Amino acid sequence: MLFLSLTCLSFLTTVLAVTTPHTSSSLLSRAQSNPNPTVSGNADAGWQFFPDVVDATGYPDWVVEEERNIKMPVYQTTGLNATQVKRAVIVLPGKLRDCWYYWNSMNNALYIAADKDSGIKRSEVSIMGPCYFTEEDRDAGSARDDVLLWGDTTWASGFYNTLPRSIKRNSAFDVLDALVAYYMDRTNFPNLNTVVVGGHSLGAQMAQHYAVLRKVTDNDDRLHFWIANPGSICWLTKDRPAPNAACEGVDDYKYGLAGGFPGYATADASALGRKGLVSRYRGRTINYAWGLNDNGPGDTRCEAVTQGSTHLKRGQNFVAMLEGMPGGMPANTTVDYIPGVSHYNEGMMNSEGGIDKLFRMNYNGTNA
Repeated sequence: MLFLSLTCLSFLTTVLAVTTPHTSSSLLSRAQSNPNPTVSGNADAGWQFFPDVVDATGYPDWVVEEERNIKMPVYQTTGLNATQVKRAVIVLPGKLRDCWYYWNSMNNALYIAADKDSGIKRSEVSIMGPCYFTEEDRDAGSARDDVLLWGDTTWASGFYNTLPRSIKRNSAFDVLDALVAYYMDRTNFPNLNTVVVGGHSLGAQMAQHYAVLRKVTDNDDRLHFWIANPGSICWLTKDRPAPNAACEGVDDYKYGLAGGFPGYATADASALGRKGLVSRYRGRTINYAWGLNDNGPGDTRCEAVTQGSTHLKRGQNFVAMLEGMPGGMPANTTVDYIPGVSHYNEGMMNSEGGIDKLFRMNYNGTNA
């Protein structure tokens, strides 16, 4: 398979990107903004239907693996010519599993990006939103009987599906592998330069966990990760900025790399060890983003609190850890601190830093 090699980024960009709601700017007010779908139900009792979303095709049973007939609900941009697509963004849902909302938020951010930057064209960007539904969603009506289902939040750490019973040991990260491979396949998208796997809050945790555990492929130079306001972080070193001797398992996955990995990565983690996992992770193109007003506690488990008391503090501590490791800040890493934004996915996506990393960076395959 042919693939396009990227020239490695040689610098760290730390951007203070002012987020302005697109309704209050004369420039951004011209950008289209589609309303978010309204769906009956909730994350606890289950979502009651799989809604239509403007600009998207909803696939309630997208085939992620033909051999075992493994299916997964997804949303994907509708009406694109695949030969013209230069970029794909796989947007991960938050804790509420409302994948339609996250797809729509990302699509609205793309409207802003295309309005601000004439080099970004909506006809050249495909957005996909996988839906990690649960048994409650199936019983309520949003998920079909034959699609992959998960525990409440276990999908975000890459653990195996719970249903259907005919499909065993399929990781949430196996799904991401399949979706990334679909876009990376030159027979599907011959002119695609970059795939971004990104999310906010729990979706950001999933993106970071996946970046830690994803195996090496020939297309890694075209794969970017966008990690915005994660509730907790998979720490790379054994030490913590706010240690707590009474907290057990502080370095176990998903908070660290001592052990407890999902089946997706058990053999790989054993073979590589911490040093190998860290080296591979630091070599990836990872774009972090934190809202400067995100002072909420997020994950309140003691393992998370040892990383810092708030989303923002954990992010700042993690950046300091990266800078203090041998080799300093990784060459392919960027950090955006977004003024005026708290724990709000739309504010992060719509910010200049969000637009830059989600849509602009390496848009034409020139690493620009």
